Amino acid sequence: MLTAPSPPPNAPLASALAPDPFKGYLDYSFDPVFKDLRLGWFPWVGSGFSASACRTIILGESIYLYKTAAGLEKDRARIEAPDSLRKRHLTHGIEAKFKSRYVRNFERAVFQKVKPNRGEREKLWTEVIYHNLAPKLLGELSHRPTYEHYQDGWRAFLKLVPAVGATHCIAYGHEKVKVRALLSVLKDHPEVELLEKLSLPVVGRKAVPVAVSLRIASQQLDILFIGHPSRAFSWKKWGAVMREQGMLLGPPAAAAVPGA
Repeated sequence: MLTAPSPPPNAPLASALAPDPFKGYLDYSFDPVFKDLRLGWFPWVGSGFSASACRTIILGESIYLYKTAAGLEKDRARIEAPDSLRKRHLTHGIEAKFKSRYVRNFERAVFQKVKPNRGEREKLWTEVIYHNLAPKLLGELSHRPTYEHYQDGWRAFLKLVPAVGATHCIAYGHEKVKVRALLSVLKDHPEVELLEKLSLPVVGRKAVPVAVSLRIASQQLDILFIGHPSRAFSWKKWGAVMREQGMLLGPPAAAAVPGA
């Protein structure tokens, strides 16, 4: 089994005096850029992202505020903290302390197995960025991001991509409104070129994945919109789509960690 790496050299100075809260799994080097971009939540940047052959952003959707009444404001302050998404991803992703379908099903799709092991989870989440598209905290699960939420999220995303040098993105959710919001934002960004937009073969009964290619700051970015892993999600089929589109780690054998 893989062990947590030592704190990276780009970790905050405080980590030299105290344990790294992200246990060496996080790359802090982009934090000044995230601050300049005024991102509400700092993305999770795996410690191996910069060295990965396929610089991929996993683009989730929303963060929700579940509790109400007395604990509401306390929970809101905690969840809206800049490092909240990172803490959530450490515990839900690498450490798998919760069932969290949005990460478990995605891991299954990547590795094409029911229960990826700790070493495989570490390999996946240390090589990618995890970020959410909706820039605002939502209420109950029944609440959905608005078209304006998506537009604001895409505007921030188009700034994030060149800042981190991303070349690939897997977006949770293939809803037409989400894709349409991206295309509408591109009209206000003439420096971003739309190279291609394709509707791919149907997955399951009616899910239609969408592939979009952009050129941002002379670098091509390929975006694949897939089913949301927290909902009805055939991980075997979606994993095949991701591999066919050249996303992430390729065949499961290439991602396995011997002895993990």
